[in-house]
Amino acid sequence: MKIYNPAGLLLLMLLVSCSTSSHNSKTIISNASTDDKNFAPPNQAQEAGYRNLTFNDDFNSINTIDTGGSKKAGFNWYIDPAIWGKDNAIRSAYNVANSVLTVSNSGHYTGNWTLSSFSSQGNVGHSFRYGYFEARMRFDPTLGKKGRGFPAWWSLSTYHSRVNNMDHWAELDFFEAYTGGLRDYEGAFVGTVHDWADSSKIHYQNSNNWQPLPKDTDFNRWHTYGCLWEPGKITWYFDDKPLMTVTYSATAPPNPVGNPPAPAGTYSILDSDPEGMLLILGSDTEWPLEVDWVRVWQDKNKNPFKK
Repeated sequence: MKIYNPAGLLLLMLLVSCSTSSHNSKTIISNASTDDKNFAPPNQAQEAGYRNLTFNDDFNSINTIDTGGSKKAGFNWYIDPAIWGKDNAIRSAYNVANSVLTVSNSGHYTGNWTLSSFSSQGNVGHSFRYGYFEARMRFDPTLGKKGRGFPAWWSLSTYHSRVNNMDHWAELDFFEAYTGGLRDYEGAFVGTVHDWADSSKIHYQNSNNWQPLPKDTDFNRWHTYGCLWEPGKITWYFDDKPLMTVTYSATAPPNPVGNPPAPAGTYSILDSDPEGMLLILGSDTEWPLEVDWVRVWQDKNKNPFKK
């Protein structure tokens, strides 16, 4: 469940993008709908050394989604339930038409989790550590009062999602049209890194996660929502413009330190998590999210899982 309270381990400088049934799988662009040679990485990705398109879906076909729930390799998206859920995403919760993916929760609340890049039950799919994560999306901002959930493009510890360990795990939200549920959307870009521990009794998040966007922003139009995740540094982007940054270390408190102040090592679980982070798209039955494409740029030369 998504919770917002205002509020180490040794850094393993791993750069991971795995399309995997175990840790021994190749890095591939499974079912990519456009040749990656047709794209140039955004400037912020290039400057960070993330020039290789390791994941791409233009949603030219629904065939990139494991609609049958096979839990087999070869798909970009899986319908497995969230770790707190019981059932697969029902068929009416997602659709592809005119090269656009539409996601909702279609009748049952799933905490903004409709599709994920990794099948936690089949142990196959795409999991990531570091890179530039971007999605081109649109939604109707007037529907906030109708939705318990809200448009969300985010990531969660793959290991936590598979085994439901409750000792320590990470969450990185690339963008949320956050309302808290059944409230007006105020037009803020909410991008959050969470450090969870002790069955969620311990929780830290960046205090600069709430960034108002210009009053004239039209969310019904396409915008690009991005997040640059480097070792020890996370920066969120709206239409390729940086909004806020968090730095972290295994040996020092993060910056900003937050309220209450986060201790040394906060967020470094991102770097030491054994299986990286899976991607998630979701929203609410009454507040659908449309997605034009999703891309992940990484450094192909720094992937310890590549064989």
